[in-house]
Amino acid sequence: MAKVTGGIAQGLSGKTGGVVFVQRDGQTYIRVVPVRSKSSWTPRQQLHRTRFKAVNNYCAIYKRTLIPQIWNLAAEHNYGYNLFLKTNMPAFALDGQLADVEKLHFSAGKLPLPQHFKAKRADNDPLRVEVSWVNDHNMKSTRDSDQLLMIVGYMGHSTPPIATGVKRSACQAIIELPSDQLNMTGIYLFFTSSTRDSYSPDQYFGV
Repeated sequence: MAKVTGGIAQGLSGKTGGVVFVQRDGQTYIRVVPVRSKSSWTPRQQLHRTRFKAVNNYCAIYKRTLIPQIWNLAAEHNYGYNLFLKTNMPAFALDGQLADVEKLHFSAGKLPLPQHFKAKRADNDPLRVEVSWVNDHNMKSTRDSDQLLMIVGYMGHSTPPIATGVKRSACQAIIELPSDQLNMTGIYLFFTSSTRDSYSPDQYFGV
């Protein structure tokens, strides 16, 4: 890295052409911009790029649905898309394959999940899921009207949020599953406020 001792370059900062001007300790330095090509990436860096591209493609499916509906609220002053991508990155292997559906998340927010949240297939009807939970006695009574929502996960995509019509105060529910269960990976349950302006994180159940 070269040091500028005078002239018009002194005081400059930033990139121009193939060099970068850097200000440090009151002095101006020049360094050459590194030239990178596809062949300069290490195998692990290439895997990270592959993974990021795969996750980005997956998240783009929800750019006009879940992200503006739920994740922009959860991110508050940041970008909901970035939060959604960062949250779901651990579900993907380095080669970009969806490796762990339990690590996928379709909801986020400040509403609490209930205690002892459980879900299992009904013994007498495989298209129904029996859900139960325990509410915190210290929880505000306004949370009793929160609505239970479900997302059904498939390999590579999921359904939109499905309103179950069940309130948090019920502490139990029987949910109808879609008849099309080919490639279904499980369900994700979460709560939303009665005004749909706040959500809870979701919980995965491999029913």
